[in-house]
Amino acid sequence: MSRKLFFTMLIVTILASFSLAVKIDVWALGFTNEMTKIARDLTAREFTAKTGIDVNITPLAWGDGNKVMLALIANDAPDIISSGVGGIVEYGIRGSILDLKQAFGKEFDDLEKELFPAVTEPLHWLGTRFGIPQNISLMNAAYRTDIFKDMGMEIPNLWSDVYKMMPKLKAKNIEMGFHYGSVNYDALWGAYSLITQHGGNFFKDDGFSSAMDTPEAIRGFKEYIELYTKHKMPTASPGITALRNGEWAMMIDGYWMYTNIINSAPELKGKWEPGLIPGITRPNGVTNHGTFSGATTFGIPKSAKHPKEAWAFLKWFCSTPVQKKFVDEIIVKLPGSLMVPTSRDALYNLSGMPQNVVRTIHAQLDESVAVPYAPTAGVLYRFVDFAVQACVQNGKDPEAEAKKAAAEMNKEMNQRKVEYKRFLDKLQKSKK
Repeated sequence: MSRKLFFTMLIVTILASFSLAVKIDVWALGFTNEMTKIARDLTAREFTAKTGIDVNITPLAWGDGNKVMLALIANDAPDIISSGVGGIVEYGIRGSILDLKQAFGKEFDDLEKELFPAVTEPLHWLGTRFGIPQNISLMNAAYRTDIFKDMGMEIPNLWSDVYKMMPKLKAKNIEMGFHYGSVNYDALWGAYSLITQHGGNFFKDDGFSSAMDTPEAIRGFKEYIELYTKHKMPTASPGITALRNGEWAMMIDGYWMYTNIINSAPELKGKWEPGLIPGITRPNGVTNHGTFSGATTFGIPKSAKHPKEAWAFLKWFCSTPVQKKFVDEIIVKLPGSLMVPTSRDALYNLSGMPQNVVRTIHAQLDESVAVPYAPTAGVLYRFVDFAVQACVQNGKDPEAEAKKAAAEMNKEMNQRKVEYKRFLDKLQKSKK
């Protein structure tokens, strides 16, 4: 064989091997272009190099949910999609997404054990697991410890501590603020925090009935409303500026608040501390500091061309060591950015964040409760918002408005039971 023919055949063989390499597409919700580059580089170095599976990661903006839905309808979805927990379960109920527990068994169980229950439990619906959470959203608190010290106070543990502090602080024109409690900014998540602290919730586990009329939910909703009507907390916030200028001694916001303070207000170093949001002590003596927790969630469409390779990627990418590396690189390469990994050990071992911040986020997650799945939950949330507005803006009775919200939610959910029956019957049959 001539040398020219040999090299020609070698090139053809190499090109053929490349053409036979599996390539999977991943749509990643909420990833910025910079985060996507970090994920691509990490994947190329540590996943593709070892498995030969090529991975194309495409970032999706938060408003691109319709793109995922249309791709699923057209049977033209990528190998991996991502959505909120509710979206993934909705797609799964309709038969568009693989049940990962059913498809991958012990491998799925082992991976899920590494993750925070606060984000995995909403996916435990009728025994299914249509997705695996990839990162987390939750609220935390920041406290101006220098202000508390000057006034002979400590960081509040309970809301009752906050109520005792507020008159003295207000006399100095200093507020205690609950940013998410603003009636102009996701008030329902402030309400959810107090409701779950009291042991209540928006929905019952069946997903088709409201829990807003339970005694626990009513107690929590009433206490939330009284933050603004009785205790006169501000209903709007100038953001980090209020904490920075000493106008607020406490601020409750998304966890990203911490990196914003560290990077945009370095003069506060030593003058503030991260902390759990104030909690309540329940009748059984248990104290809870919970808030809402949510997650972006990966799923594998049934129309995926390479489901086994897609699972291999998810198993790798959502694992503890990889989540730690990914988030550490985000913190180092994108100053001011932070992503909370769903793995407990990955969060505890982040090297790019101060340990007091990491410990606080971890502890807040351990006390928090994710919203249970309910069909078309986004529609149902409006009744909670209506109740908040009626009480804070118009002085309505919190108990009456909570019960009214429950009645409206149940009316809507009774219709959903009829609409979803065919999906649920089919799902139950597939489990037998």
